[in-house]
Amino acid sequence: MTLVRLDAVGRRYGGLRALHDVSLILPAGARHAVIGANGAGKSTLFGIIAGSVRPTSGRVLLDGHDVTRLGPAARARRGIGRTFQHPAVFGRLSAAANVALAISRRTPPGARSGRIRCGAVTDHAHAVLATAGLAGYTHRPAATLPYGVRRRLELVVALATAPRLLLLDEPSAGLDPGDLAQLVQTIRALPPDVTVLLIDHHLDLVWDVADTVTVLHHGHHIATGTPDAIRADSAVQAAYLTTTPEAPAPPTARPHSDGRRPLLRVRGLRAGYHGAPAAHDVDLDLSEGQILALLGRNGAGKTTVLNALAGLVPFAPPTTVTLGGRPLPADVHRIAQARLNLVPQGRRLFNLSVAEHLTVARASAGKGSDTGHRWSRDHVLALLPALRARLGHHAAHLSGGEQQMLALARALLAHPRVLLLDEPSEGLAPAVVRQIAAAITAIAAHGVGVVIAEQNLPFVLPLADHVVVLEHGQVALTTATAHPAEPLARRLGELLGVTPTGAGHEH
Repeated sequence: MTLVRLDAVGRRYGGLRALHDVSLILPAGARHAVIGANGAGKSTLFGIIAGSVRPTSGRVLLDGHDVTRLGPAARARRGIGRTFQHPAVFGRLSAAANVALAISRRTPPGARSGRIRCGAVTDHAHAVLATAGLAGYTHRPAATLPYGVRRRLELVVALATAPRLLLLDEPSAGLDPGDLAQLVQTIRALPPDVTVLLIDHHLDLVWDVADTVTVLHHGHHIATGTPDAIRADSAVQAAYLTTTPEAPAPPTARPHSDGRRPLLRVRGLRAGYHGAPAAHDVDLDLSEGQILALLGRNGAGKTTVLNALAGLVPFAPPTTVTLGGRPLPADVHRIAQARLNLVPQGRRLFNLSVAEHLTVARASAGKGSDTGHRWSRDHVLALLPALRARLGHHAAHLSGGEQQMLALARALLAHPRVLLLDEPSEGLAPAVVRQIAAAITAIAAHGVGVVIAEQNLPFVLPLADHVVVLEHGQVALTTATAHPAEPLARRLGELLGVTPTGAGHEH
């Protein structure tokens, strides 16, 4: 039985045609994946199915009924649930409250008294979280949860609505190996009557869980078939699969580490949420033009360290941080003016065009020390040329790779001395990952110190001069280079759940 049918759907954003007359049939109970480079039209396709994007041509059928003009709420009531590339949960609500809201949608109003119904829903939410292995997070605000746990919570919330169609948008993005294994197990354990449509760049996940794969390229449908057929398709290989996954471009030459001036010095960093430390006793050293990779599993404290340095999370004594030999200000705005800038996970772009983002960034640039490179709009567009053709486009209409480039461009126009990057490769196609890698190397070549928190080791290790691994909020390992030798490689693999290769030296 066909659950969803797309008849020649297309979508334009002004002069940009994001989707070209794509047709697709999803049988009930299917496990279907959509792959393609950033900008291929995958998220637009998801939005059209979910109701958040209205097609400019074609129609959407659900159970044979035309739902093209129905919005996302109406489609959710008809059994469409979804997750997003960046976890969309209510950050101020507890994990249990997020799940309870989803469950309450299934309870007919007036079926019971409010008090009884509320108690039953809460009990059910606690049971659902326990079944998902999240009982330990029941009462914690969602915003304070480790990234991998937040992703799992979002999936639990979507499933709590009892969907017939589950849309998973980049579910593996930013996950460590343990979280990824849990994701695969969850998808495999879904009831057979739940239809799954997923987007992902992690092709091992796609081949593992999908029975049918559709490939998009520049908004065009180029193939649909079994995973084996898609891997053997010459058109697909030319458009997407010939790129080595996550391989960065050859690094731009940078000054040797000897003789670089110290830039950022962190001693005894302690920071956390609601009185609970998420990072403690963390020491970091960064010199001009140096790239430091901050590694660790989800929940290890990487994002907390970056947010604390950017002023978004308060330090706790006895933390001391100096930037250019001076104490780092305590206020987030003064930190930005001192030219320490963060590109956050999820990008957090404004409701503006690309050109407007760049204008706002230039206007609000800090007036701190003139030490270091001063970035102009022309410099930034030369470094990230894909943005030049998108200056008039709204940020929401950009591909994931273009959004990451815009977030990076916005930070550069603040003339950073230190640039903090939180999961910059998350959800990006291999070709875009290489472009981001080349841009980061060029930024460091201009003397900017860069700290990268990442899960994607093949992306970050070739870039880094220095590696710090966190475990349970503390420094568990440091290396002098990004290529640890045996037996250090085995230790790094134990900490991160992977087995990197290369050679280097331990501190």
